[in-house]
Amino acid sequence: MTKKSISLDVDPSIMEKNMRIIKDNPVEEEFNKLLASVDPVPSKLVKPKPGFCVKSFTKTDNKKVFVNICVTDAIPCPRDITNEELMQILSSEDPSSYRVPMSIGEGRTEPDNSGAPVTVYDVAVNPEFFKKIEKDDLFQVFFLTVVFEGLQDKYQLPEIDMHKYTILKNRKSIGTLQSHRIQIRDIKTCEDKINKQPLIEELEDKSAGNKVNEPVSKKKELQYRLRREPPTGEIEYLLAEFKIPPNIELKDLHLEVGEDRLVLDSKGVFELVDFFLPCSVDQDIIDAQLNRNDDMLFVKMPAIH
Repeated sequence: MTKKSISLDVDPSIMEKNMRIIKDNPVEEEFNKLLASVDPVPSKLVKPKPGFCVKSFTKTDNKKVFVNICVTDAIPCPRDITNEELMQILSSEDPSSYRVPMSIGEGRTEPDNSGAPVTVYDVAVNPEFFKKIEKDDLFQVFFLTVVFEGLQDKYQLPEIDMHKYTILKNRKSIGTLQSHRIQIRDIKTCEDKINKQPLIEELEDKSAGNKVNEPVSKKKELQYRLRREPPTGEIEYLLAEFKIPPNIELKDLHLEVGEDRLVLDSKGVFELVDFFLPCSVDQDIIDAQLNRNDDMLFVKMPAIH
């Protein structure tokens, strides 16, 4: 299941607190002590196809929630198991041993049949697994339970009523399906375990739809690097440093840090910096500092173990 991911929105009202202008450069000294770098995790943009739409309600205020279950080959199929194996796994001490790769997109507002605004989420899975949940009631209930819990966990939603959900008969989706940015990386922990089968996970890029129609001419890219501390062994924290030209002011920077993703926007002056992190970080204690002596932005991100 996708873990909780909270964006740290650094807008002008928060900038002064989270991105301090400093005269000295203690963080840069920390960078210079590091011997190894950590490469950002690659990703790709995909447009899923519609599967079916689920309608349910929140338990506390009985508000409608729609979930578009959609499909894309960019997401791998989970291990194929029988109904008996699924029941055994669910009743075991470690039900999380069976994982279903999926992409949970951000909520958006769409009109329902009556024209009233409702919240809609897109959740993408592998087409072969979709066929299974479409035909098998046990896997369908299991999957939707995982989806609802994932939405609640990721976006702090009120509890969704599993007993009130229905699958729409005449509509495969509500609104236009959004593009998803899919992360491509090996299964790894902060210790960078190797020799694992590849797993694709994703956090949706809010600007994904715009990227599809970008002009051919490319904007300049900000120079940056990502490092780990200590250089070997268990990661204590990640350090990202960005070269910020003098013409970009503090108020022009917009920083988002998710559990395993970093996005830095400069209001369109430079290409959006968007990459996945090699381990989960604690978004609540991110430390970002802009040093105008060297025109460097430093972002320190403690690792979660």
